[in-house]
Amino acid sequence: MDRQVTVVSTLLAVLALAFSAGAPAQKLAGKEVRIGLVVPVTGQAADVGKREAIGAHAAADVINAKGGVGGVPIKLYFADEGTNPQEAIGAVRKVAGDDKVLAIVGPHYSGTAEATFPLGNRLKIVQVAVASSKPGVAKANRPYAFRNTLTEDKIADAVVKAAKQRYGLKRVAIISDTKDAVARSLGMGVLPAALQANGVEIVTGKDPVTFQNGDAQFTAQVTRLKSLKPDAIGLGALGPDALNIILEARKQGMTQPFFGTAPLMEGNLPERGGKAVNGIFAGSIWDVTQDDPASRQFKAAYAVRAKTMYPGAFTQNPDYYAVNAYDAVFMMVEAMLKNGVQNRTDTLEADRDRIKDYFAKLRNFKGVASKAFNDDGDGVKEVIVTEARDGRWRPVGSR
Repeated sequence: MDRQVTVVSTLLAVLALAFSAGAPAQKLAGKEVRIGLVVPVTGQAADVGKREAIGAHAAADVINAKGGVGGVPIKLYFADEGTNPQEAIGAVRKVAGDDKVLAIVGPHYSGTAEATFPLGNRLKIVQVAVASSKPGVAKANRPYAFRNTLTEDKIADAVVKAAKQRYGLKRVAIISDTKDAVARSLGMGVLPAALQANGVEIVTGKDPVTFQNGDAQFTAQVTRLKSLKPDAIGLGALGPDALNIILEARKQGMTQPFFGTAPLMEGNLPERGGKAVNGIFAGSIWDVTQDDPASRQFKAAYAVRAKTMYPGAFTQNPDYYAVNAYDAVFMMVEAMLKNGVQNRTDTLEADRDRIKDYFAKLRNFKGVASKAFNDDGDGVKEVIVTEARDGRWRPVGSR
């Protein structure tokens, strides 16, 4: 065995100690514990979906290095949801029906979750979305729908407060996507409510400047924003669109700051935007600079897996979506060990229900950035307000 393999094996064995401590010694049947992974590795969210896949596999690596789940190794069964609702439906059908997994990590966007969550209820299988954050999506699809992330209303309030304090905001314009589910929800509802709650005037009133996800040009929209002379611009947009909007604004001579919530953290905005996006505010639940023991364990396992799985400039460093996927796998394993999952062919339906029942009552989970699910099936987490600076996202106030 060469030195690199020895180092990797030793690292994963050390990382597994945290997982093994206090775990019940329940013995599961079967040769493998099957967990589904439905995230996008093609389409608009390909880069972030690849990070989610690495995060989920990193969790499986840690668990399997210590003997698996009750002595049985985890195997992740993957299907690409392609950042597309119809593809996502097919992907869930594949892993739930053909691969017969116990539960599913994914899908990604709220738009895909709105398509696959009703299917999950019909198939009676838990899905744990790791990015979907449009308010109400899990609540509308009980009891098998869960989301290991914060809803945008909780993030937006923290971001608006931080942006108001930094920039002294009094008058803000909003630009909103009218196509993507979470971006539309942000621009049409979440951001206006957060601004009003914090005493900030919305100069676009009840009719934000609009566009559609994937538009190639934003010249007219930015010209309209510029004419309003706002102190800042709120973005109801996904990261790739937000980047193009900001770059067009800088081209037209606008110097105002922009802000939004979690969707801005997709599309590698700081890396691609450079100085043009410095000072843009967004919201997160974890940052790569965090140095607590759980974060160090996650980052080490992610680094090992990222060397061989989707290697590239935009996958080598984890984000909070990767953390959500990592924690989701550990949540599933905890449910299996503590709620009597047997992992036999004839107990598949009952085992899926055992995971669902455990998640419905999960209130004290100790993950990297995950604490619980609330009654609506959404994640319980802390908000970290971040800003784009020097080519990456950094917590506001950090050096």
